[in-house]
Amino acid sequence: MDILTNLAEKAGISSSYIDKVGNKHETTDDVRKFFLKSMGYNTYTSAEIEESLENVSKKGIIDDVVAFYDDEKIEITIDSDGSFDVDVIDEENKVVKNLKAKGKEAFAITGLELGYYNLIIKNEKGEEKANSFLIYAPKYCYMPEFLKNKEHIYGVSLMMYALRSENSIGIGDFGDLEEIIKLTAKNGGDVVGLSPLGAMSPFTLPQSMLNLFKGDVSPYRTLSRLFLNYAYINLRAVEDFSASEEVKNFMSDNVVVNEIKRLNDSDKVLYTPVLHLKLRLLSMMFDEFLKSGSVERKEDFNNYKSMKGSELYNLCLFEALLEKNKVVPFWRFWIDGTDDINSEKVRDFANKNDKRIEMFAYCHWIADRQLRKLQDLCVELGMKVGLYTDMPIGAASNGVEVWENPKAYVLDAGIGAPADPMRPRGQSWGFTPYHPQVLRKQKYAPFIKLARENMINSGALRIDHAMGLLRLFWGFFEEGNPVVQGAYVYYDMKALTAILAIESNRAKCLIIGEDLGTVPEGFREYMAEHGLLSYKVFFRQKEKDGSFIEPNKYDYMSLAQSSTHDQATSVGFWGNEDIEVFKQCGLYVNHEQYISNLDGRKNDRFNMIKAFAKEGILNEVLKISMEQTAQNGCMVPQGIERAVNLFGAKTNSALYLVRLCDIFSQRVLDNAPGTIDEYTNWRIKLSHDIKMIKESENFENVMNDIKMYRKK
Repeated sequence: MDILTNLAEKAGISSSYIDKVGNKHETTDDVRKFFLKSMGYNTYTSAEIEESLENVSKKGIIDDVVAFYDDEKIEITIDSDGSFDVDVIDEENKVVKNLKAKGKEAFAITGLELGYYNLIIKNEKGEEKANSFLIYAPKYCYMPEFLKNKEHIYGVSLMMYALRSENSIGIGDFGDLEEIIKLTAKNGGDVVGLSPLGAMSPFTLPQSMLNLFKGDVSPYRTLSRLFLNYAYINLRAVEDFSASEEVKNFMSDNVVVNEIKRLNDSDKVLYTPVLHLKLRLLSMMFDEFLKSGSVERKEDFNNYKSMKGSELYNLCLFEALLEKNKVVPFWRFWIDGTDDINSEKVRDFANKNDKRIEMFAYCHWIADRQLRKLQDLCVELGMKVGLYTDMPIGAASNGVEVWENPKAYVLDAGIGAPADPMRPRGQSWGFTPYHPQVLRKQKYAPFIKLARENMINSGALRIDHAMGLLRLFWGFFEEGNPVVQGAYVYYDMKALTAILAIESNRAKCLIIGEDLGTVPEGFREYMAEHGLLSYKVFFRQKEKDGSFIEPNKYDYMSLAQSSTHDQATSVGFWGNEDIEVFKQCGLYVNHEQYISNLDGRKNDRFNMIKAFAKEGILNEVLKISMEQTAQNGCMVPQGIERAVNLFGAKTNSALYLVRLCDIFSQRVLDNAPGTIDEYTNWRIKLSHDIKMIKESENFENVMNDIKMYRKK
């Protein structure tokens, strides 16, 4: 192995990978050098490479991080001669054990409660020589009773922004969600799955910057993954809304009335005016809160701020700075010194804008309390899971997580996926990856906080692209080459999974790992060993010959759905909607790939007929209609989504979720991965508003269909 390859592997950069169809791809030296430079390692000369290799290979007398499950012995070795004292310090900064240890010999730590500990290593003179972060976790992530009892439960999944009602203001809100929760529970459902709810910027990136990201309004790429988007607040349910004379006068203005009607009537979410309007109203509500809010509410607000600490303050400071820099709402391009959170310029700004910073904290507090009430409602209604939320795998490069802690991230790399038959150009998702070595040095503090905050108001949590617990595809684009270049970079899966196990058991939150795409060997087995549910998507669950996997062969420890937000709906799948969108957006490298995908989809349609017929879920009319349209998919048989849902309901998966858009026969894609302006990603509203959903028989009929097989 040459020295550059050795350095890259020590830094976590893989030398090769196997793609979806079994082809091996070797990492080039140019890719290695690009990522090593981005990670802070010098590689210009042989001497620099040798020095970087020496630095990355250096080890202290004890690992920076050690992780153990509760079925393992905690045994640690100090790699140095001599005798040592070891202080074991818990999360409350109390010394819970003091041990004597001899260098080069393993010593055991027993009798610990599950959790996180700092190990302080001192020599015989009492001098601190090293420290380590100990993660002591339960072997399994949280296992609700229904899993232990091998029950099969069901529910709905939806895109939060897509909900609509006469009470909302241009975007789905927590009031709309409350109605869906009640409907789901009424019809025997135990789960309501949501798109990510992270805080979003009201300022659109300039066209010149959009090439840095994929999906400017994506709920997966937000200002913060730790705090909620104030656009989802049900404003009318907040007492400061109804109490404020300023709000009343504003809402009665004809211009405002017409604007709200325009935003509500649009079949797509108009994010910029929606966010600005809701923020303007929240600012008035905050003034009312300061003036006449009760002592109890103000005390709760202060407790919330205290509990959320610096992460909340930094986000609110960042949001205030965005208003100042709205022409260029990306912190890396701020030239006044505010790109550095520790600068004098930032401190000056914070001192002069304390009320505005406080106002943003008010917004996140209201959002948090409303979401908490909804999860409490789920529990009151007897739902076995309740809210199932979604945690994006990467931080947005223009967001606060990277701004407040840039050393923990590799700023010039992006997270995505290598080229495959369906996405021949590969994918770049606009995320900034954690730096593997710095993350360990920081004792995984950013990831612990991320996991904890995302579980607080959830009964279940989906880890988007869960393979990121082990490895992520880092990518970049070369000039003149439309195909993403990159390599897989590895992380400590045991440490990250152990953190999820601790946090999920504390929060009593079920964990689902989204394991779609290029999955490394042994990954799913490791997830199963530690209680993370797999993610099964019907349209992807195929045998090697292309036939669909039988429902009884689905792993019980999994969640099943027909498709995801990145894929076609049931109607769209039959009708080639995704393939045609990819063609229109220029995502195919050549025409042959487009034709190949059409041929593959034709085979899928005929295999669907066989799969549905074998399960006895086709009536004669639908069977004939499917057979007549399977050749090209130009016509979509009425009732195709019902057959898909019946098949999904029959799966052995512990959870089955029907997409709300499938209940109402939506054809259009929510998102076309790899596009920005080419497609209206993350904006499509549901065809039916809340009133229509409640009045329609579709919801009840679909849930009754599913119930037939789920409750046996």
